[in-house]
Amino acid sequence: MKSTFDRTSRSGPKTFVSEYAVWRSDAGRGSLLASLAESAFLTGLEKNSDVVQMASYAPLFVNDNDQTWNPEAIIFNSWQHYGTPSYWMQTLFREPSGAMIHPITVVNFGSDAVSLTIYTSGLEASVNALGSTATILTSGNVMNGNSFSNPTKVAPVKNELSNAAEQMQVTLAPHSFIMFDLALAQSKLVAEMCVRPEAPGLHAWRRTF
Repeated sequence: MKSTFDRTSRSGPKTFVSEYAVWRSDAGRGSLLASLAESAFLTGLEKNSDVVQMASYAPLFVNDNDQTWNPEAIIFNSWQHYGTPSYWMQTLFREPSGAMIHPITVVNFGSDAVSLTIYTSGLEASVNALGSTATILTSGNVMNGNSFSNPTKVAPVKNELSNAAEQMQVTLAPHSFIMFDLALAQSKLVAEMCVRPEAPGLHAWRRTF
């Protein structure tokens, strides 16, 4: 699914990817596994953003007392609510503005940790370790999800990226979605990013502003 639009004609109509989601047994009631598959799919949409101009996850939210479809991004009742792992994954794709941050998204769909070298070139501003962060969405079991009693069991954790640079070595946790936000010295960015994994099961894409 990640490469669905790689060979789409660039001279034809633009695409709106409507109501995508992982469902049935892999989804549970909103699982880490579902969010990883969806995030890998979204990296493919970003890669082909000249063709894919809009996308929407669905269903968005549901009342827990009348849940006819499974899963949803947000689940609520009369006095509580929580977001599924897919909800949190969506927030990570939304947050970087591109003004002073160069975001890099990587999905490790495999069961092993992966050593990865990230190269950036063509930046008009240097990468600053100060202000750079790595945000990870993962859990000990791919079928883990959230609930009213534990609404952030699977939620993003942000850490400083002290080794942030134009070339940096990182380690990806098993079954994880990671957003590397590289802080830059200025807002006008032209970037070309190359990711060189040392193991299969990775999905990544760069963003150029």
